[in-house]
Amino acid sequence: MILKIPSLAVSPSGNVMLEVNNHKDLLKSRTSSPDVSMSTDSQTETLKLEDEINQVLQALRVSQDAEYELAEELLFAQKKTFTSIWTKRDALLSAVLSRVDQIKREMRKLEDMEEVANGFGRTCKDILKEHFGLEVGG
Repeated sequence: MILKIPSLAVSPSGNVMLEVNNHKDLLKSRTSSPDVSMSTDSQTETLKLEDEINQVLQALRVSQDAEYELAEELLFAQKKTFTSIWTKRDALLSAVLSRVDQIKREMRKLEDMEEVANGFGRTCKDILKEHFGLEVGG
């Protein structure tokens, strides 16, 4: 853990001020040192405070923008992965259904061909012609 320690600085006008290294230190310095500055000009102090608040808000915006961009990137990458898998699933499903149809056709063909068990003479002429290439005269 890195600890940033505020330091004292003297302004060109001779006022002693607390320098803050990051926006987290701003709040700490305001709550722990009620009046580090020797300035009695409340308008100047108010403007400084407003500037510090704006710096904190800007740091928050940058932080949230970075978090948003990270979330956006990862969410869209996940969507792309899902879409890719879904597309592959559709292609595989189509291939499987095509194979199922082919299996059904081949099973019907086998059932037709098994009719020769009773002999070629008792088998339907269409089956002999279609599956065995035999033409039997009438």
